[in-house]
Amino acid sequence: MVDSGDAVEDNRSRHPTDEELLGIRQELDAVERRITAAVEPGLRGVVVAGVVLVLVVAMILPHAGGATGWDVVLFDARSKAEAVILPMRLFAGGCVLFGVLTSVAAVLLRRWVLAWVAAVGCGLTAFLGLLAIWSRQTLLVGHPGGGPGVGLFLAWAAMIVLAYQWIRVVWSRAGIPGQ
Repeated sequence: MVDSGDAVEDNRSRHPTDEELLGIRQELDAVERRITAAVEPGLRGVVVAGVVLVLVVAMILPHAGGATGWDVVLFDARSKAEAVILPMRLFAGGCVLFGVLTSVAAVLLRRWVLAWVAAVGCGLTAFLGLLAIWSRQTLLVGHPGGGPGVGLFLAWAAMIVLAYQWIRVVWSRAGIPGQ
């Protein structure tokens, strides 16, 4: 019968080779990259999901006169009849791209870079929402089209909340070393 204490003592006295140390270092680097690439939104992820749902509903509601948010995104006949201009089209497109698609991807995939893109994109889109509302409120007399609709205000509020939530998620990771 072999004494197990001798085997343990032999392993302790053996020094790892450079190749073994290099392999361990590479494994640790791979684990570190996986951990730092992931983001955990936690409860904010649930809030983001709820706000994305509100944003989808806001895109169904009128944004300008009789044109819904989806009409503005697709620039169809209704949005042309309402004389929708560039700030409003950029805002509606940003709502879909950053508010819905990027936010959903960031929550589902939990990727750090997607959270950053969502934070910056939602912030810029919220600013474009302000310009879109101003452009609808300052129509010239006799200019075709109605004022801002309830969907436009709701989408703008949703983008502000999304920007805030994503900035908080991104900011929570700012103190991690190696960033």
